[in-house]
Amino acid sequence: MEVWNWARRCCGRRHRPVSLPGAPSAYVASLRPNADAELVATWQRRLATGYWEILGDSLEEHEAGFRAKRAVSAGEAVLFEAPRACVAAGPQACDELARRVAKDREVLQLPGGRFTGEEDPLRSILSSNCQLCSREPRYVALFLKCSRLVHSCCPNAYVDSTRSHAVVRALDDLPAGAQVSVSWVPVSLCFEARKAQLGQGFACACARCAEERTEDPQLRVPCACGKATFLSEQRRCACGFRFEPAECQRHLAEACKANEFMAKDGAARGNEIQKAMALETRMHTATASKSIPPRHPQILQLANNVANCYFYAAKMPGKNQDACWEGFWKYKTQYMSGLEANHGSTKQRDLHYLLSLRRMLSAKFPTPAERLQCQEKYTSLCLLHFGEPDIPQSILLDSNVM
Repeated sequence: MEVWNWARRCCGRRHRPVSLPGAPSAYVASLRPNADAELVATWQRRLATGYWEILGDSLEEHEAGFRAKRAVSAGEAVLFEAPRACVAAGPQACDELARRVAKDREVLQLPGGRFTGEEDPLRSILSSNCQLCSREPRYVALFLKCSRLVHSCCPNAYVDSTRSHAVVRALDDLPAGAQVSVSWVPVSLCFEARKAQLGQGFACACARCAEERTEDPQLRVPCACGKATFLSEQRRCACGFRFEPAECQRHLAEACKANEFMAKDGAARGNEIQKAMALETRMHTATASKSIPPRHPQILQLANNVANCYFYAAKMPGKNQDACWEGFWKYKTQYMSGLEANHGSTKQRDLHYLLSLRRMLSAKFPTPAERLQCQEKYTSLCLLHFGEPDIPQSILLDSNVM
């Protein structure tokens, strides 16, 4: 039990550390029930003070973060770190973290200022650098070295973290000298949403933001002729089509209203086919106008809600099963292809995309080959992000999808 003392001090409650794939072999050995007492004591001391380690001599630290010291393969673990502090997420999290690191000189040297509402210097630093643990999102942690990784909305690395430690994995094959970057926000968000989550005091300088600052693809409305696209202002295409922003906003508001209803507890009641058909009517009305951005989050979520209704309807015995599976695949394909495009060119995939891909594997596929293709895609993405072939159990339990 002594091996967990540092975790109780770090997290404020009894917690048994579980090693992440790619963690140092000595650390993994220290967690075994019959571990050598000296090895256990060594790792206790290390982790209690935010120990970190570059894995496989893969990176080198410099004034602007980390870069690849040698060629790094996609999926390779490159950095291991224990948090300086970790607490339960919630309104008091920043105050509790501040109490724990108030005298930590290294923490006080971190940059702050992402959120202009924070007047206290320490709280500004914490709100700018602490992150939710990816495998345990009910906890927030401060990883000193991970916070020094450069942010990009098109990252080439991913921070896989629990409340006891983090492992950084490469998402791409990195040549020697490449800057290692991670995203502090979900990469499937549109430009304005990413900008808001990054904070008023931070301006992302990545290539994706530079491109999307003037024309966000999630807000783009393509003309049916394929020769023009529209944004917020009223325009007319050479083919004669007139884009009406007011009509676009009306359809988006109706889609939002339908999605809000489906998010309520009461939406689980009722006939799934009837709900699917009602939502499908709303979807057809919106798409028939030719004035909606097909990759807008509300339109994609509406397609996903239609698909989910057909999914549950197809699980019920009856003569409509084949038609329901057909409806499921039509709208789920629309949702997944749009959501994938909204991630940009990075290989990172946000959790809701991975969870949707996992749910698809329980559906009836049109052909065995298509199911195999989906399984291979899901497995490769999980290996890339988590170093294992499935979404970790802690995430599945927290997401209520077991």
